[in-house]
Amino acid sequence: MFKKPIIFALLLAVLSCVLGISYFISFNHFLFNYITIIPFWKLIATYFFLSFLITLLFKVYLRVFAQKYLWVFNLLLVLISFCSILYPIQAQVFHPDEEFFPVFAIPLHFIFPLFWLTFYHLIIPHENH
Repeated sequence: MFKKPIIFALLLAVLSCVLGISYFISFNHFLFNYITIIPFWKLIATYFFLSFLITLLFKVYLRVFAQKYLWVFNLLLVLISFCSILYPIQAQVFHPDEEFFPVFAIPLHFIFPLFWLTFYHLIIPHENH
């Protein structure tokens, strides 16, 4: 019962971390180095925390609403992700290239929701037709 969502959350976290760190490394290599502002461990911890939190909230949501209103959960996830980009836009970072920080941070906010919306069908209980 709990094994499938935990494995799903781990898979989601690992995929998000791989893509997030790849983006982070390539951005640092080709443009600017923001490792002092966002260390790797914070990026990894955030993706693992989000993965388990959203998976838990999704399972609770499925218990309450079944599969009737999945679009509402997905819409809330997208809206929260979109609202989360307001922080890097207004954040004060003390870095010589601070005006490029939002360009760096905003894509990191959408990696997890994209993987979630791609793979969440794997943990929905399917009925045999």
